[in-house]
Amino acid sequence: MADKKAFFELFSDFMPDFTLRRYLNDAYVTDMVLEAEQRSLSLELELPAELPEPARADTESLLAERYELKTVRLHTHVLPPAEKGGKSAEKKAKPRTRRIMGGEIKGRVTPMKDLTATMGKAVVEGKVFRFECRETRRGGVWVVAIEMTDYTGSIVVRRNMKEQEMLPLQERISTGMWLRVGGTMELTYDGKDMLLNPRDISEVRHEGRKDNASVKRVELHLHTKMSNMDALTDTKEVVKLAASWGMPAIAVTDHGVAQAFPDAWKAAGDKIKVLYGCEGYFVNDLDDRIAVHGRQDAAFSDEFVCFDIETTGLRVTQEAITEIGAVLMRGGEIVDTFQTFVDPERRLKPEIVGLTGITDEMLRGAPKLKDALHAFLDFAGDRILAAHNAEFDIGFIRAGCEKCGIPFEPTYLDSLIFAQNLLPDLKNHKLDVVAEALRLPVFNHHRASDDAVPVAQMLAKFFPMLEKRGVTRVQQINEEMLKLRPLTAPAHRYPKHIVLLAQNKVGLKHLYQLISASNLKYFKRFPLIPKTELVAHREGILVGSACEAGELYQAVLDRKDWDELKRIASFYDYLEIQPLCNNRFLIREGKVKDEEELKELNRTILRLGEELGKPVCATGDVHFQEPEDEEYRHIILASKKFADANEPLPLYFRTTDEMLKEFDYLGKDKAYEVVVTNTRAIADRIESIELLPKGKLFPPRLENSEEDLNRMVWEKAHELYGEEL
Repeated sequence: MADKKAFFELFSDFMPDFTLRRYLNDAYVTDMVLEAEQRSLSLELELPAELPEPARADTESLLAERYELKTVRLHTHVLPPAEKGGKSAEKKAKPRTRRIMGGEIKGRVTPMKDLTATMGKAVVEGKVFRFECRETRRGGVWVVAIEMTDYTGSIVVRRNMKEQEMLPLQERISTGMWLRVGGTMELTYDGKDMLLNPRDISEVRHEGRKDNASVKRVELHLHTKMSNMDALTDTKEVVKLAASWGMPAIAVTDHGVAQAFPDAWKAAGDKIKVLYGCEGYFVNDLDDRIAVHGRQDAAFSDEFVCFDIETTGLRVTQEAITEIGAVLMRGGEIVDTFQTFVDPERRLKPEIVGLTGITDEMLRGAPKLKDALHAFLDFAGDRILAAHNAEFDIGFIRAGCEKCGIPFEPTYLDSLIFAQNLLPDLKNHKLDVVAEALRLPVFNHHRASDDAVPVAQMLAKFFPMLEKRGVTRVQQINEEMLKLRPLTAPAHRYPKHIVLLAQNKVGLKHLYQLISASNLKYFKRFPLIPKTELVAHREGILVGSACEAGELYQAVLDRKDWDELKRIASFYDYLEIQPLCNNRFLIREGKVKDEEELKELNRTILRLGEELGKPVCATGDVHFQEPEDEEYRHIILASKKFADANEPLPLYFRTTDEMLKEFDYLGKDKAYEVVVTNTRAIADRIESIELLPKGKLFPPRLENSEEDLNRMVWEKAHELYGEEL
């Protein structure tokens, strides 16, 4: 023979028992002579160890029987120690497979999704996710079942075998390993499924994803299985993976809990720094919305312009103004009025007509947006504006002014915030509810010309309330509101997300206190963290702005003015931006037009960071480790009845290069800054924390606990079964 061949490669259908297989698994045939007329076979074998005489005789006999030969002669050559590590050292240094059963497996690997019960022989390669050996009712016969996946599909590898054949498989196969299996596709006994009956099994070296960047990033936003019904990441596995990639640190930020910390700490050892944190449900009960925007000042007796608008819908980027109404207020009295319809240049929806009473006929011939805005601003002059839920009305006016090229930098009051802070007992603070509470005259709600009047009448009531508290001018109002705001219940506010990272042991203690209070004191559907509590326990904690559900991203999405965005962003230690795929659902929901607008939202956060001198960090909002795990999260989301549960949402643990590619639209240097430089800088600001110091844990001691427990058990026993037990 020109080349030596593995014994079981030549004799692939020769199936000896476990004892012989053990000797022949690593045997090679170096020469073979077959004499057809005499029906004899002579084999030269190369083995790593001597073949015992009984094993030699059994092999010769079984080969002769299997291939209908009269004689078989084996001539063995045992490799010397030098040769074992010499001649084949190069091959053994990098083997891709290690035989477990049978011979070398040849043939093309078939993706599991393409397997059929009638295809005959097949070769598959995949990860073992379940392995079982059990004895059947036939004594001495065992079923070996290996469940495997290559992430295109799955297959059960099943075979009946004797105990001696099963034992080496039981020792060599375990869940998590990758196998290559050659065998025959068959139907199951009931004909409802298919399985692979194995002939040859080898372990294969599976190369997973690698982080090949010379300088690695740090993931600052990662969820594990402890983020209940939301994430699938195994804590130990992802920490070990990050360490193997060479990342200097990794954060654990589950939703409102800290249960993953011990596993992360044990898995990390001294190979990687763990950043202990959580993504909290944050309610801003302090300064979520302020009553006065802008720097202009005035006495309460001065002139104010109270206004209201009607629109074709709620989204400022997609809808249009249909009416502007305003009144001039002086000394608490209305002295002038203004009203104009505005041509929206579209037909009104029936529900808008029903709500406002404004019809297409009423808008026919109305001024265009630019003319209407000029008329309103001429009426307002340089006076301070006021509206109820002013962010909405000012947002439409600002967007219209930008579209028409009209300068607009107002100072304005929000009567909604006055009502929330001065009338905290109301069930809600809608315009008609507040008007009724203040006993204002009845008005035609949802018409701008009428809604502007009660705004002025409210201010005429609110200003005296503030004067009793020593406030007499507009620029004094916000400071007083900060005193009133925390008195309103935080549970009345919808929570936003926020990321908290413990910087040191003091921060870890404060983090535990915040998590405990959120679950025990402030829980309402979510474990809430009020801003007042966070401010009181902020020492040692780095605060990140979190994802799309965070306060800052929502403010950017709502197109709040630049000063307001800076005010909100100034609270955070670092600002987060995330891959576009994380927020692509905003396009589906119509909140943004396209991916370019998503990029612009991230660029806005980047500009905020640059102007405020705060680091902007690219985070992955990781919910599972590998890209193929996304399918499992779709199942979780479907169980929670998400309408878009099956839409792509690849929140997997990305390598440095993958994240750099995600942010290449920022430019090479800026992408590197947000992905690598800034995330490492945040990690460097955090100390290595020994989570569970040896000998320094103090479990609680309950006085007389042993005696009390003994007494309670016996009392209950007597109560159940009587005096005679």
